[in-house]
Amino acid sequence: MANDIDRRDFLGVAAGAAATLAATEAMAQQQQPAAGGFNFAATPPTGFRPMTTPGRVVRVNKAGSLRPGNLFPRPEAATEMVNKVVMELAGRNDLAQAWRQFVHPSDRVAVKVNGLGLRNMASNKEVVEAIVAGVIAAGVPAANITVYDQWDSFLAATRVSARALPTGVRVQCHNGTRLSPETRVASGRTWYATPLLEATAVIGVPLIKDHSLSGFTGAMKNMTHGSIKNPEAFHRHLCSPQIAELFHHDAIRTRSRLHIMDGFKAVYHGGPRDNPEHRVALECVLASTDPVALDRVGSDIVDQLRTSHGMGTLQARGLPVRYLEEGERLGLGVADRARINTRVVTLA
Repeated sequence: MANDIDRRDFLGVAAGAAATLAATEAMAQQQQPAAGGFNFAATPPTGFRPMTTPGRVVRVNKAGSLRPGNLFPRPEAATEMVNKVVMELAGRNDLAQAWRQFVHPSDRVAVKVNGLGLRNMASNKEVVEAIVAGVIAAGVPAANITVYDQWDSFLAATRVSARALPTGVRVQCHNGTRLSPETRVASGRTWYATPLLEATAVIGVPLIKDHSLSGFTGAMKNMTHGSIKNPEAFHRHLCSPQIAELFHHDAIRTRSRLHIMDGFKAVYHGGPRDNPEHRVALECVLASTDPVALDRVGSDIVDQLRTSHGMGTLQARGLPVRYLEEGERLGLGVADRARINTRVVTLA
């Protein structure tokens, strides 16, 4: 596959976006604001246009990046890999300039981690610390950065600590109580987390895991089911169209800037909790502004691991990742493998 999106690919993505415009507008009308006209939407700082890369994913590999035991990355390797994946995606050789393609110094930035798999299968603090350092390099004050997750135990699993982050960075959980007024998507009512809504930009730090209800859990589900009060209400029918609907809501869609997928390890069976028997070391980091394309690439990695270990694919298991097609229909990104461009960089 080519390393750069050519004109035909670009036009294909643009045509697809135009074709979904009517569906997107119709969906927006189904998002019911809370009583009193609460505004869930965020807007970028005046004059700033965040970079978007429809259908483009960058993967950075580095052998030997995990510590002995294959549980946690070496800090210097995680920093090198995160910095490289952001610079490659942005097309900039300077780290601060690269991050400024996605965040502005006037932004309030939320970093959504994922600790549901607990300590051995959570977003790694080494990745999060590199992300925070990059956001600060872009000019965002530390006091305007929040790292958050759903529950205290999940956040503890990431090993992220305010003491290890630059002074001023906040670390929060919403615990199902720090929430917006009620709102609705087509599949039902919900409440979004205030650590998300207080931000103007959000960076997701998902993992690579299979999921017993949705087939795969990655960039999109990290943001949706980890940022609302009642995720259990949106698990029916392989979580589709629910994941796409929740992500399409103004609360997430208008803040989504970048997703940096922590691929140091992957779980290919028995997820979304950690499953040591089916957990493997991958030693990679992936990034995209397109959560649909990133989840397609991630789910394909899970399928490759399953088949290499003598298992059927997610589709064969009866868990097709249906929410991706719905995400593309709503204009959230590219689900079609033929229109996804993945650049792979291997570090020495």
